[in-house]
Amino acid sequence: MQADQRGRVLVVAGKESGDALMERLTASGYHCASAERESGLAEVADALQPEVVLLSVTAKRAAELLESLRRVERLQRLPVLVDLGRSRSAEAFKRLAVDDWIRGADEVVPRLEAALRAGRLRDREERVRLRMGMLLEITQAATSSLELEEILRIAVDKVGRVTGTDRCSVVLVEGSHARTGRVVATQEDPSLVQLDIEVARYPELRRALETREPVLIEEAQRDPLMAEVRTSLVPLGVKSILVQPLICQDDLLGALFLRVSRMDASFGRDEQEFTQAVAGVLANSIRNARLHTAVKKKREDLEMAYVERYHELLEANRRLKELNRLKDEIIAVVSHDLRAPLQVLLGHGRLLLEGPLESQQKQSAEAMIRQGKKILGLVESLLEKGKGEAARLSIEPRVLDVAQLCRDAVNELEILAAERGVSLRADCPDSLMLIGDEVKLHEVLQNLITNAIHHARDAGEVVVSTRRLGRPDGDAAKVCVQDDGVGIPQDELHLVFDRYRHGGKGTGLGLAICKEFVELHGGEIWAESPPEHGCLFVFTLPLAQEAPRNPRPPVAATSVHEQPRVLVVEDEPEIAAVLSEVLRSKYRVEVARDGAEGLARARAQRPDLIVMDVFLPKLDGLDAAMALKSSSDTAHIPVILLSAHQGVAEKVRALNLGAVDYMSKPFNAVELLNRTDRALKLRQGEREHQEGSSLQRRTGSDPATGLHDRRGLLMRLEQELARSRRYHRALSLAVLRPDRPVDPVPANIADVIRKRVRHPDAISHLGGGVFVVVLPECNAEAARNVISRLIPDVEKATDTEYRSAVADVSQDSDPVEKLLEKLGAPPPEVT
Repeated sequence: MQADQRGRVLVVAGKESGDALMERLTASGYHCASAERESGLAEVADALQPEVVLLSVTAKRAAELLESLRRVERLQRLPVLVDLGRSRSAEAFKRLAVDDWIRGADEVVPRLEAALRAGRLRDREERVRLRMGMLLEITQAATSSLELEEILRIAVDKVGRVTGTDRCSVVLVEGSHARTGRVVATQEDPSLVQLDIEVARYPELRRALETREPVLIEEAQRDPLMAEVRTSLVPLGVKSILVQPLICQDDLLGALFLRVSRMDASFGRDEQEFTQAVAGVLANSIRNARLHTAVKKKREDLEMAYVERYHELLEANRRLKELNRLKDEIIAVVSHDLRAPLQVLLGHGRLLLEGPLESQQKQSAEAMIRQGKKILGLVESLLEKGKGEAARLSIEPRVLDVAQLCRDAVNELEILAAERGVSLRADCPDSLMLIGDEVKLHEVLQNLITNAIHHARDAGEVVVSTRRLGRPDGDAAKVCVQDDGVGIPQDELHLVFDRYRHGGKGTGLGLAICKEFVELHGGEIWAESPPEHGCLFVFTLPLAQEAPRNPRPPVAATSVHEQPRVLVVEDEPEIAAVLSEVLRSKYRVEVARDGAEGLARARAQRPDLIVMDVFLPKLDGLDAAMALKSSSDTAHIPVILLSAHQGVAEKVRALNLGAVDYMSKPFNAVELLNRTDRALKLRQGEREHQEGSSLQRRTGSDPATGLHDRRGLLMRLEQELARSRRYHRALSLAVLRPDRPVDPVPANIADVIRKRVRHPDAISHLGGGVFVVVLPECNAEAARNVISRLIPDVEKATDTEYRSAVADVSQDSDPVEKLLEKLGAPPPEVT
C-alpha cells in the first residue's frame, strides 16, 4: 500500500520526539511531515495536505498550537490527536478540545487508523450531502418554468462545483450518427455557448454517442483512445475525461462532458454516479423542451392555418353576402321593372272595360287583362322562389276580414274533418278588418284547425270562433280554435310552440311557424287547457283603425271645388296617368314626378291625401314620408305608399313611418278607390277624436291627465293578467291614495309619474288624485321599491300626503275589480 493510501499525518512536536514519531509512522506506511512552530504550519499543510494532526508537546504548548491550527483554513476541520506518553499531567490535556489521546507507543497506529477512518467518513458524508443538494437544485431548476438554456447553465455550474472539474459542458446532437453537435452550456467559458462542433474531432465523445455508454478516460496522456488528439491535450494539461450520454426513453439527445486537469484529481465512483443522475435529469428536461417546442410550433402552425382559413371563410362569406345583396337588388329591380309595365297594361285594360265597348272589343280587353294577370302570376312565382328563406319572414299586407278568413278555412277543411268523423264549425258573426298577409294567416289557421281535428275525440267537435277584444291601445281580433280531445297538461303548455321540443300535443315546426307568423303581424299566440276538456289555441291580431261611427256625410261630387284633393307622386308617366285617371272619378288630383317635388307640393298645397311610390328619384318615398310626419304642418296628411318591391322591410318601415296603407303594384282600380276612401275617413275620424272628449272616454283615456281611466285600466289589467298567467310571469299592482281628494290634479302629473316607472308600466287615474300603476314582469318587492321612489314626487306635485298598497296579483284568480278593491281603490260609483 502506498503511503498516501495509508494516510497523511502532520506531526507537531519538538525535534527529538518528532523524529521518533516520524520514523515510527513512516515505517508503518504513513506519509508524514513535521513542524515545530506555528510559523511553518501553513506551508507544511499546503505541501502535505494532511488528513490528521498528531501533537506531541506539553499541555501548555498544545493549547497554543491548537489555537494556531484553527487559524489555518486547511487544518480547521482535521481531527487532532495528542500523544500523552511523554506528559506527566494527562488531566491538563483532557481539558483541551482535541479528538483523541494516545497513551502509549502501541496505541499510535490504531488511534491514527480510527481517526483517519472517522475523518474520511465525515468527508464522504459531506460530499454525498453536497452532491444530493446540488442534484436537488438541478432537479428543481429542471421542473421549473425556466428556459432550457438557463436549466443547463445551472446544471453545468453545479456539476463543476461538485466534481472539481475545469470544464463541464452539455453537447446536444440529433441522433446516434450525428456528425455535428452543439455546445449549449459550458462552465469554462460562457462565450462557447451555441458553438457547433464536429463529433469526429472528439474521440471520447464519438465513442459515448456510438455505444450509448459512459466513457471514462483516467489518464488522457496515455490512453490509446486519445492518441489521435494527444498533441492538442498536452498543452492543456488534461488528466481525466468523463463523457456521460444523455438518453431519455431510448432517444439519444447529447452528452454531458467533464474534464479535469489537476494531477491529484480523478473521477471516482461517486463522481460517476452523480454525473449519471444529473444526466438523467437533464435528458428528461431536454426531451420535454424539445416536445414543448414541437408542440408549440405545431400549435403555431395550426393557429396560423386557422387564421388563414378564418380569413378565407371571411372573404368567402363577404363574397356570398355581396352575391346575396346583388341577388336581392336584381330581384328588386326585376320586381319593379316587370310589374311597372304590367301595371300600365292592366290599368289601361280596366279603363277600357269601364268604357263603352263593342262585344269584340270587350272580349279583346278581357283577354288582355286575363293574359296580363297570367304573366303577373308567373312573375310573382319566379320572384317568390328567388326570395328563399327570407320569404317566410316577409308579409304582403292588405286589408282583409279575419272572420271571413276563418270561415273560408273552415269550409276548406270540412272534408278532412268529415273523414275523421269530427264536426267542424265556425262561430264568426262580426266582420273584423285588419291589415295582414292573407297567405300567412291562412296558413296559421290551417295549421291550428288541422291540429285540432287530429286531436279531437271520435265524433267530437272543433270550433273556430272570432271576437273583438277591446284594448286601450286599439282593438284586436281574438281568434280561438278549440277541440274536445284529451288536452295538454298545464306544465307543458309553454312548450307547444318551441321549435325543437314541444309537449304532448302539436305538430312540431308547424306551431312554431304559427307563432312566427302571428308575431310578425304584431299579435300574440298561446295555448290553454279549459277546465272542462280539450285544448284551446288562441291568437290575437291588431285590427285596422276604423272610421268613427257617425262619420261626416260624404261630400257631394257635384262640385269639383268640394272634392278632396289627392297628390299623386309617381315617376313613371304611364303609371301616373293610370293613377290620375282612376282617382279623378272621385277626387281632385295633382301629380308630382319625384320625391322632392312631392314634398314641396305637399307643404304648399296641404292635400287631403298623398298616394306616393316608394322608388322615386331625388328623394325616396320612405324618406319623403318621414319628412312629412316630422313636420307639424304635414303630419296630419294620410299617405298611401305604392311599390312593386315585395320585401318586408319596406312595408313594415312604411307603416311604422306613419303611412296609413301600403299597396303592391299592380293594383286593382276598385281596391285603390276603396283604400283612398278609407284613408280619408280615417283622417276625418282623427279630427273628430281630437275635437270631442266623448271619443276619449270611449277609448279609455282620462281627459284630465291623459292617463288611462277606469275603463282603460280594466282592459289593460285584464290583458296583463292573461299574459302573466299564460307565461307564468310576475305582475304587480299598486294603488296610490291621497289623504284628501286632489281636485284638480296638476297638469304635469302624468310626466311626474312616468319619470319613475318603466316604459311597459301602465298608469291610470281613477279621479280625485287616486292613481293605479300596473307593473308587468315585476315582483312585489321590486314594485314596492319603485312606488317608494315615486310617492315623494307625487306628494310634491300635489302638495298632499299619499299612502300606497302593492301586491303581486299574477296568481290571484279574483276579478280585476275585486283586485282593485283589495288594494283600497275606490269603487266605480265613487269615481
